[in-house]
Amino acid sequence: MIVRQGLVIGVPLLIASIIQVTLLSRLGLPGATPDLVVVTVIAVALAMGPGQGAFAGFLAGIIIDVSPPSDTVIGVNSIVYLAIGFVAGYIVDKRDLTVIVMIAVGGLACAAASLGTAVVDSLLGSPRVLWDSVPLITLTSAVYGAVLARAVVPLMQWLTRKLAPEVLLEG
Repeated sequence: MIVRQGLVIGVPLLIASIIQVTLLSRLGLPGATPDLVVVTVIAVALAMGPGQGAFAGFLAGIIIDVSPPSDTVIGVNSIVYLAIGFVAGYIVDKRDLTVIVMIAVGGLACAAASLGTAVVDSLLGSPRVLWDSVPLITLTSAVYGAVLARAVVPLMQWLTRKLAPEVLLEG
């Protein structure tokens, strides 16, 4: 059971991080890079609950922190993504998940990830945070997250139903 849940969480996160680093970061879209990893974290949280969402967030943060071209202190993304995964899974009930809620949570989570990473980096003394560009990055990240959530959250719910149905019985 635990191994299946680990695979259902880990494989999509690994695929999402590879797509984000190799493809989405090179699209040249205005503002932020679409954050498929954060959307996958909230998809796990919405499908499986706050514990698995927090685990997915921590794992995703570590993957992004060590993936090139990461320029943040190792652990910053893990802290931010862990919080986002837990909060998304805790606040939204699986039974009340509608398209509007899914889009809103995706947008808010991506905005929170951008803003949270900037705040934590600044608190750690990182000179890479340009506060003039943070509002645009946060806004575009929210828009991209809302669009991605519409596709990723239902896919994660389907994957959970097929490969880890015991999680649905727990919640």
